Amino acid sequence: MWHKATLIISLVLSFTTSNFAQDQKPNVILFFADDFGYGSTNVYGAPKDLIQTPHINQLAKEGIHFTNAFTTGSVCSPTRYGLLTGEYSWRTRMKKGVVSPSDPSLIDADKKTLPDYLKSLGYTTAVVGKWHLGYKKEKFKNLLGKIEMGPNAHGFDYSFTVPNNLDDVHKIYIENDEIYGLRSDKISPYGKSFYGKQYAGYDAPQRVTEQVMNDLTQKSIDWLETVEKDQPFFLYFSSVAVHHPITPSPEMRGKSEAGAYGDFIQDIDRCLGLLIDYLEEKGLRENTIILFTSDNGGDIPNKKQVMPENFAMNKGLKINGDYRGDKHTIWDGGFRVPMIINHPNKIKKNTSSDAIVSTVDVYAFLADYIDKGKNITSKDAIDSSSFMDVINNKKSKYERPALIHRDARGRKAIRTTEWKYIEAKNPNSKNKDDHAQLYRIDEDFAEEKNVIGEFVEKAEELRGMLEEKVE
Repeated sequence: MWHKATLIISLVLSFTTSNFAQDQKPNVILFFADDFGYGSTNVYGAPKDLIQTPHINQLAKEGIHFTNAFTTGSVCSPTRYGLLTGEYSWRTRMKKGVVSPSDPSLIDADKKTLPDYLKSLGYTTAVVGKWHLGYKKEKFKNLLGKIEMGPNAHGFDYSFTVPNNLDDVHKIYIENDEIYGLRSDKISPYGKSFYGKQYAGYDAPQRVTEQVMNDLTQKSIDWLETVEKDQPFFLYFSSVAVHHPITPSPEMRGKSEAGAYGDFIQDIDRCLGLLIDYLEEKGLRENTIILFTSDNGGDIPNKKQVMPENFAMNKGLKINGDYRGDKHTIWDGGFRVPMIINHPNKIKKNTSSDAIVSTVDVYAFLADYIDKGKNITSKDAIDSSSFMDVINNKKSKYERPALIHRDARGRKAIRTTEWKYIEAKNPNSKNKDDHAQLYRIDEDFAEEKNVIGEFVEKAEELRGMLEEKVE
């Protein structure tokens, strides 16, 4: 009798546990590298005798990687806005360039962001790392006092952020709505950043560039430690590497064969590995989806003999693969990025896809993957397209609606499966690159031959589509 009762209880507990596991939503880590070009990891062609990215490699081996993944902007802020809102940044006030260190929030207060959406499903949310989307309601002189309209106003329960980039003039961290470790309101400007501008000089701990990746990784783990057991979490880990200045950590200094730039790439992989190690140690890995990608292509400076990026390229590292251009530009070297998605035993292992996907699609995809998009309204994520059919390995070929890109100067391009049309920057310019262009990208991936003269009707069709979408 006792054995029979025990068996019944065990079966009930087993059934309950099984149902709970099925109902439990997956944790999400969105690892967003900075200025990380398409060819900067082994999965996408970087030679192992120059750099080693074992953790990124393993993500791809145990998941899916995309060979036609693109950003919406070839600079930071436009893509970050699209990632978190599911909308193109040119729908905002920012028609070109990026958010400056004193600019107000680019995200409207009533905008339903990706973390907002996930919170509505019961997630706890955090962003750790680069923000670069502005603060406050209006342009500001400094970040003293309570900082309104930062990440915590846009769906994040916790934030520990670098305001703009690795060596911005603020030079401090922001934790939730205030400067981290602020001692007083005293400001003593001193020193200059990598870009030549004077640091603000807040009376608070100043960031040390070589330690920022370590700081962000530790803060991420500290936050994960606070998450209640069985509560799903969303961590947006926004890396500062490999943005200027190229300052690898002490742990990685001299470890690659591609100089400091290669070392900094390996810092990204190392910190990703530390997060994965934590998940495995806590028994969270199996129920965590990890999405790895970048905000734009790699930056290739003109000072070819003295910059770390050029040193790495001279060694044989193709930062942006074989694609034309780099960060800031209208060419694919500025938009094409690695994208890897991994969820153990849920997403088929060691697969690749040539479907066109974009960072602006992450919102719709995660909503579809987690909740079948049930809580997205017609006003949410209006430019985001779920590529769930690719993940489900459907036989029907997924084809994304035409994708729009925007370069640093506000110039736009529209992409379909076969074509890429680039609007004219200056049709009267003597420089042909300033004219409207058309490329048959399914045959000419390097954008070497402008065929606008041969396919006038197609160019007009795409120009009309671009103008219609932008209106």
